[in-house]
Amino acid sequence: MTNESQRARLLLARQRISWPAAKAGYEALGRIRSKSVLIDGFYVKVQYNPARIISSGAVTDAQYVRSRPCFLCSANMSPEQEALPIYPGYTMLCNPYPIFPEHFTLPSLRHTEQRIDGTFADFIRMARMLSGFTLFYNGPRSGASAPDHLHFQAVTGLYMPVDNDALLYREKPFAGDSRGTISLLAGYRRAGFVIEAETEESCRTLFGHIYNVLPLPEGDAEPRMNIFCRYDANRWITTVMPRIQHRPRQYYAEGSDHILAAPGAADMGGVFITSLEEDYEKITPDILCDIYGQVAFDDARLRILAQKIK
Repeated sequence: MTNESQRARLLLARQRISWPAAKAGYEALGRIRSKSVLIDGFYVKVQYNPARIISSGAVTDAQYVRSRPCFLCSANMSPEQEALPIYPGYTMLCNPYPIFPEHFTLPSLRHTEQRIDGTFADFIRMARMLSGFTLFYNGPRSGASAPDHLHFQAVTGLYMPVDNDALLYREKPFAGDSRGTISLLAGYRRAGFVIEAETEESCRTLFGHIYNVLPLPEGDAEPRMNIFCRYDANRWITTVMPRIQHRPRQYYAEGSDHILAAPGAADMGGVFITSLEEDYEKITPDILCDIYGQVAFDDARLRILAQKIK
């Protein structure tokens, strides 16, 4: 365990005592319901977590975002919320509405838009610093509830199924060299690229190859994606899942077809969040497959991108 990981866990221990919102959030996490749903031979953890309705139902259109105070800016934080310096230009905060046993937000000290281009090096460096944790990134149109403020999240490592599945389900490498490779994560309903890299330079270069072939939807500032990264056994393991859209049709449906689903990285990583009990009861393998099919790339689309990288 690194010093930074120890400091993070001490921060969480303090905040669960000193900050009422964090105390309540983690107590609520202990009362959640969960179930495992089997899809094509792998499991998705479905979680009924009422506190997450703040994120699942978050309004993220540009006009609303501009009009509301940014909850990641220090001037708008609760007086009880403690900010831990973790890396130059970033701070670490306890997430008061946790999905994971340990759940942190890593916002930039500057109020700047959510972008991975130009900040990927920060992302992987913090992943190395925070051993035992998985870091993830929600694109501004792929699950970020604060698309106006650059931030990452750090959560309990190996809690999301993707942490193990990325290595179990990846195909043979199709690009890279002795310092790093890219493989496809296929047959998984959320197709993606898996980077394994021994050096920072290799990790950054390989991610650049992926970023450069991802489609850029009209009106978007960057390609849609979720990214997961952890540092283990002296190498970075980074999974990039391209996205088609943020919310499936069920989010906008009425009546019995409505499900408040706005998949972000946690959902794509295999911890599918429902904030309404009726939605939790509705979730079946077929519904999960349908939702993932709407928001994630399938194998065919991914292989077209892989050919461009080759």
